[in-house]
Amino acid sequence: MEKPSDLENGTSRKRWIEPLVAVLMGLATLSTAWCSYQSAAWTRRANRLMNDNSSLERRAGVLTLQGMQSATIHTAMFMQMIAAQQAGNEKLASFYVERFSPDLRKAYDAWLAENPLENPKADPHPFVPNLYEPRGAREAAEATAKAAANVEQARGAGNIAGQYLANTVLFATVLFFASASGKFEQRRVRLFAFAFAFAILAFAVIRMVILPR
Repeated sequence: MEKPSDLENGTSRKRWIEPLVAVLMGLATLSTAWCSYQSAAWTRRANRLMNDNSSLERRAGVLTLQGMQSATIHTAMFMQMIAAQQAGNEKLASFYVERFSPDLRKAYDAWLAENPLENPKADPHPFVPNLYEPRGAREAAEATAKAAANVEQARGAGNIAGQYLANTVLFATVLFFASASGKFEQRRVRLFAFAFAFAILAFAVIRMVILPR
């Protein structure tokens, strides 16, 4: 049978750990709330970037389609102009040239400057990339590039959100072992549980501090 003095000593040995456990659990609780908030914030950022990416991809698709339609019309007009010239109908050929859009007229003038009838090194037609740029091609390329950048940023934001979420699991582990450490009767087990909880808390706090906010 245990003596009253032994019971008092055991109680006093457990009593000193209670304030430390309370502090440990308080820090873990606050850190869990902060990590949950950050995880949700980074998840919202990732979702917003992915939504922007979808809008940019749709815009790039529309611009590309419009550019292809314009290029088809321009090509048809150019072929009709060439056919009129071949038929000796300069009036009809001039009619088509006068109605070239600015981007086609720019490419056509640059092509004529190469003297294609006498220069074998001249471009075969004005629709080569160095002379002709389809309408909206530059805007489509910029939208596509921005969409790709948004995807990378969204992946990064999702990864950060996952790391914050993983930290909440670590803090939950801290809460469990901190709470259990005050209930064990054996001093070694009690100290081990508290030390383990403190070590996880320190590791999780370091991770939390170095993560972007």
